[in-house]
Amino acid sequence: MSTAASARRPGAVTASYVIWLIGAILSLIGAIFALFVGILALTGGAVFGGIAGAAVGSVILIFSIFVFVVAIIELVIVNRMRDGRNWARVTLTVLGILSLLGTVLPWFTGGWSSSSSWNFVGIVILLLAIILMYVPGANAYFRASTPVPASAYSAPAAPYTTAMPVTPEQRAAGATTTEPPVQRPDDGQPPVS
Repeated sequence: MSTAASARRPGAVTASYVIWLIGAILSLIGAIFALFVGILALTGGAVFGGIAGAAVGSVILIFSIFVFVVAIIELVIVNRMRDGRNWARVTLTVLGILSLLGTVLPWFTGGWSSSSSWNFVGIVILLLAIILMYVPGANAYFRASTPVPASAYSAPAAPYTTAMPVTPEQRAAGATTTEPPVQRPDDGQPPVS
């Protein structure tokens, strides 16, 4: 992104970008850690737990690969949001709401626990990141950064013409276009040139 474009980026968008970026990087680090745990669980489970241990290790490994891929995609989307892409803002909002639901729903089923305080802090930070993407200055930034559809740039259609291409002989005689022969309704024969 150019310095001119970043100079006009509102502070709210930059703050939201930093929050989302930190979250994406932490997700990526967690996914890398989970990959190592998954590999250890798979190998250790296979050695010490037999088929059941290997199955548990496989589930952990598959989940960690999924989280790793999602973290990489989130990094890309976060950078597109910083550049003013509205689709990225909407995607991050949906991901944020899903994350909020995944954090809050266990409170209703399992109650408040010692980790709930940290979850509450995460919820507040996530809500802040979402809200910052929708303040008036940010809305104007995303509207201004939305590309105009290609159809808005297309030239008007050429007027319909019945002219036919000129043959080399006609061009030598000085003609620029030739009208196609028109059938006369009375006898069905083309006009004589």
